[in-house]
Amino acid sequence: MVKKILFYTVSLVVLAYGSHSDEVGFNVSTTSIINEKHSKFSNYGFGGSFQMSRYVVSPRFDLDYVSVSDYKGVSSLFKGSANGVYEFENSTRVLPYGLIGLGYERVSPEVKNSFESHPFMQFGAGLAYTLSDGYKMRFEARKLQILSGNNEENEMILSLGMSFALGYKEKTEVKKVPKIQPIIPVLINIPPLAPPSSTPTPRPRSNTLPTNPCPKKINAPDKDRDGVEDRIDQCPNTPCAFVVDSYGCPVKLTLRINFAIGSARIEKGSMYKISEFGTFLLRNRGSMVKIIGHTDSVGTDPDNLALSIKRANAVVNKLLEMGVSPSRITAEGRGEREPLVSNSTNEGKRQNRRIEIILSYPVSRKGVK
Repeated sequence: MVKKILFYTVSLVVLAYGSHSDEVGFNVSTTSIINEKHSKFSNYGFGGSFQMSRYVVSPRFDLDYVSVSDYKGVSSLFKGSANGVYEFENSTRVLPYGLIGLGYERVSPEVKNSFESHPFMQFGAGLAYTLSDGYKMRFEARKLQILSGNNEENEMILSLGMSFALGYKEKTEVKKVPKIQPIIPVLINIPPLAPPSSTPTPRPRSNTLPTNPCPKKINAPDKDRDGVEDRIDQCPNTPCAFVVDSYGCPVKLTLRINFAIGSARIEKGSMYKISEFGTFLLRNRGSMVKIIGHTDSVGTDPDNLALSIKRANAVVNKLLEMGVSPSRITAEGRGEREPLVSNSTNEGKRQNRRIEIILSYPVSRKGVK
């Protein structure tokens, strides 16, 4: 039975691999089978899980094995379940979540009319602590209720484990690029963070993204002025800094992030832009985020590609520190290969040094097939 559990768990991981937004987890657990008077956690086990974290309510599939020591005649339990998980993203590394699901428990050997194999439902809660490189430490408590049996008992399960985001390996690999030497021409071309002004513009408040005057105007009602009528706008109150799709939902944003010369260290004057974008993500779940770094043409192509990757990862790490789930974010660098304008002038180079953010929505919105 233990070999079967390991085989199914490994198979689940192999079949799932390739997605950039899903998670695989492993845990050890202790289970209390008899809970009439008090709980006794004396049955130990282990399990694996696969979670499709790109959804607001994330499907999670669990396989669990329990070695039974305190119920006469029964040696083990094998459980498979499908659950819905909702994570409460916040501004810390601690991620609370709740779950509810259905499954089937195989009892070996069965005790007739007392302890038999039956379907079950379960619900629970847990805490995930975000570490680094997509890893999380998880503590979880669940209650399992047997269904359709003559003796509808329940079980209490406590587990401790680790999970990691599939595809996050891409971010760890790109961080191993050779150290980038300072590129002196960049020092000459980077402009001041903010030109002096007799009437300074107030910095945007923390509950909004930095916005530009909305350029789109239509005759129909359009409160957020994104060019999409309110009656079909599925993402109202979208800041004007975003490019939106035909349903009014943000799909692209360009942030002018200032970095230290030839490095991925974000300068203080740009931190509020990342902070406000992180706040936007925490308040608007259901989207996947790709952070793309771009450079100007100063320096060699390999150096610029490596530098753009480092800078994209620097923004990703700041978002993770704010509490955005690592399963929602990927990073990519494109160096000097996709300029917005010509690099023949200092102003053109300034515009090409940028961070682009692409948002996608794995769950189809209303009216989208």
